[in-house]
Amino acid sequence: MGIIFYGSKETAITVDEWMVNCPCCETHNVADAMVMSKYYHIYWVPIFPFDKPVNVICQQCGLTRSGITMNTNLVSNYEEIKRRYRHPWFTYIGAGIFALIIVLVIIAHISQDA
Repeated sequence: MGIIFYGSKETAITVDEWMVNCPCCETHNVADAMVMSKYYHIYWVPIFPFDKPVNVICQQCGLTRSGITMNTNLVSNYEEIKRRYRHPWFTYIGAGIFALIIVLVIIAHISQDA
C-alpha cells in the first residue's frame, strides 16, 4: 500500500489597496488586501482551484481579517475586482493532465479501430 499525499494549498495572487467597509471602525476606507488562491492537490500537483479568500488589514483601525470571502459586503466594486484577479495558470495543471490522458485514450481507441 502506498501513501497518498493530498489536500489543499494557498498561493498569493496579489497584494493591493481597496476601499472596504470595515466592521470595526464602521467606515468606508482604504485597506491592504491580499488575494489568495486555494486549490486541491494530489502529490503536490495542483488539480483545480476552488476558492479566492482575502486577507484584509484596515489602514485606519488596524483590524486584520484573514481568509474572508470576497463579496459585495466587503467591497462595493466586487464584479470589477473579481474579473481582475484570476487563479494562477499552474493551479489547472492537474485538470489539464487529466484532459490530456482522456484525449490520448480516445485517439488510441480510434486508431485501433481503423
